[in-house]
Amino acid sequence: MVAIRKKPLKLIWLEALMRRLLKDDVEFHYYQEQYRRLDAGFAGEQKVDRVWHELIYPNTFFVLHNLCLMNSAQHLHQIDTLFICPHFMLVVEIKNIHGRLEFDQHTHQCIRTKVDGTVEGFPNALTQTERHRGFLKNLIASYSLPVEGAVVIANPSTIIVNSTSTLPIFHASGLHKYLQSLFKKHPKKLMTDNHLTQLVNALLSKQMIPQIHTSISPSRFRHGVLCPKCTYQNNMYFHRGIWKCSFCHYRSIEIFAEAMLDYRLLISHSITNKQLRAFFRINSSDAATRLLRKFQFPYTGTYKNRVYHLPENLLEHMKNFF
Repeated sequence: MVAIRKKPLKLIWLEALMRRLLKDDVEFHYYQEQYRRLDAGFAGEQKVDRVWHELIYPNTFFVLHNLCLMNSAQHLHQIDTLFICPHFMLVVEIKNIHGRLEFDQHTHQCIRTKVDGTVEGFPNALTQTERHRGFLKNLIASYSLPVEGAVVIANPSTIIVNSTSTLPIFHASGLHKYLQSLFKKHPKKLMTDNHLTQLVNALLSKQMIPQIHTSISPSRFRHGVLCPKCTYQNNMYFHRGIWKCSFCHYRSIEIFAEAMLDYRLLISHSITNKQLRAFFRINSSDAATRLLRKFQFPYTGTYKNRVYHLPENLLEHMKNFF
């Protein structure tokens, strides 16, 4: 079974931030670079994911993506992909970095040289993979399943040099061949399908959701419902249950769900009538009340002091009422 990779929460948060953060904000370019890197990383992971769907293996296997587990020191292990079969477990660290990559085994650093000669340092993916391997070996010690590791480069134009580590590093096109070599290395089935499923369920039960702790003042955000047809550059106004763009005349009811998600991600998991009117530029208190009631958000408090709580699955929740 190959799981579907979900977009990381941090990337969803950065997407909302790029829509809302004022362009002249002192930290705009800092967050823009964070978004660029994380978006490129996610795109690279999706490229490698296609390889798993082409895998032909007669026995039960599982491919888990973005597995986030906590160790005894309360530190997170965020594993890009974990392949699990009855023979072995494979930790895969995916990098979508272009240029010339050199992995220094003494400094434990990855050095990237761009085409223009610019040199940058990155955390060493080999060290990260070894860290995940050691953690998993201890975690599943009772299962006696070997834990292998590899670093996979998603960008086919990347040049890999100095890869003399005990861990392999190769392009995504070499993943199938490496898996074949692991099956030859570990020919014996060590687990039944039931035990394998139990192991996977045990790992998934320990899954952690990484939290975003950054707090940015709402005064630094663009308020209102932003028009997607104008690449979020212009505001839409609310009239008789429909959001309309004065610039391109785009009309939508559903766009409010995306705007509310921005609010939940960037500002608060709850909202009042007054806060809704202030942030989304709705003049009428009655119109705001009708809008909040329409989506049947859970709430606390009396009528005048009512606080509406925005659920974690906000987009799916709101879609039911459009």
